[in-house]
Amino acid sequence: MSVPHPLRTPAVGLSSIARRIASGAGAYGYAQAVSIGTQLVSLPLFLHHWDMATYGAWLALTALPFYLSLADAGISTASSNQMIGLITQGQKARAAEVFQSAVAFLTSVSLLILLIVGATLLLLPTTALEVPQWKAVLMLLSISVVLGLFCSLAEVIYKATGGYAAGTYLVTTGRLVEWAGGLTGLVLTQSFIGVAASALLARLGYTLLCLWLSQRRTDFLRWGVRRASLADIKQAAAPGALFLSLSLTNALSLQGFTLLVAATLGPAATAVFNTYRTVARIVVQVTNALSNPLWPELTALKGQRDDGAFWKLYRRANRLGLAIAAAGALLVYGVSPWLLDLWTHGQIPFTATSMALFLGYAAVCSATQVPRVVLMSINRHAGLAAQSLLAAVVSLVVAWLVWGSAGMAGVVGAMLLGEALVWLTAMRAVRRLRSTKTVS
Repeated sequence: MSVPHPLRTPAVGLSSIARRIASGAGAYGYAQAVSIGTQLVSLPLFLHHWDMATYGAWLALTALPFYLSLADAGISTASSNQMIGLITQGQKARAAEVFQSAVAFLTSVSLLILLIVGATLLLLPTTALEVPQWKAVLMLLSISVVLGLFCSLAEVIYKATGGYAAGTYLVTTGRLVEWAGGLTGLVLTQSFIGVAASALLARLGYTLLCLWLSQRRTDFLRWGVRRASLADIKQAAAPGALFLSLSLTNALSLQGFTLLVAATLGPAATAVFNTYRTVARIVVQVTNALSNPLWPELTALKGQRDDGAFWKLYRRANRLGLAIAAAGALLVYGVSPWLLDLWTHGQIPFTATSMALFLGYAAVCSATQVPRVVLMSINRHAGLAAQSLLAAVVSLVVAWLVWGSAGMAGVVGAMLLGEALVWLTAMRAVRRLRSTKTVS
């Protein structure tokens, strides 16, 4: 019989924090490698077994259940922040109550959503889509997405107990296992239902493993709902809704500009736009490797009420983040001609002015990551969420107004304007927070 490992209280010195952040950056690098690697491998494998039209239909089907991944409404993230603070204060029993409240919420919402999806699929006519067994495929894909939410909740246990890196490895490997399961179904059956069923079986097995491993992480955070309370769910609802708002705003900004370019400048320009933006956002991904593991460390310091260490860590991380933004933009600019030629086989040429504009946008976006995480780590991101949404809308409107006269340069300039507004909002909020703490 396995015995839960006792929780080791993380050291709070800046050197130990730096080691955990470095470990978290490595885990984030692994997540990015899996994301990029699976995309690079998937296309030729799928096209080996299917034609382009069949593969396009599969992509359309898999895109529909994606929005179910937002079903937890940010409750898991908000609960994670609260649990970290409670654990650092020694309130393990309260942290367990918050966790079980999150479990109860996610279980209830998941069952409700699957019932709605199932009922909707039953009511829709089979002829609505000219895809074999599309109803069963969508149901299987929906169940896989919901199971993935429980893996993410298992990750919360790791984050709350000083194991950000381990939690990231856990969740990322789950995506890899599900992807491999889907490919196995593709090779064996060459059918949509085979791919979806194999991916679901892989996800189900890995989810059970996640639950088991997370139970061994501590002796007090247990899966169940016996200690759940509506009050804890309500307490997490407000910051959770703001986390959800930021996720939706990010999707609006990224997908919105793609749709705008497609509608105004055409499909060829869209291919150039997406390629240049993907290359430029390498800088953002590198900065995220710093800011993401920084999050639980800041939350823990806040829970310990160690404002001195909190702001010292912020200053150091922010300086490093600004250096990454500047140096990363210059480095990517230098290698982008070679990278574009290699990646696109010379079909998308390098244009100095366009790449400079895209990298200016990416550098400002990178500079925002650390102050943004400071606010989110302590649930003080209400103003940021509202202003980010406003900035996304403003930038899209500006892009729509200038595309006719300025072309793609005007669109990217509008993106840069939107990111600058978010950066100003985040920096002002952080300064206000620091001055408030100094006065108090």
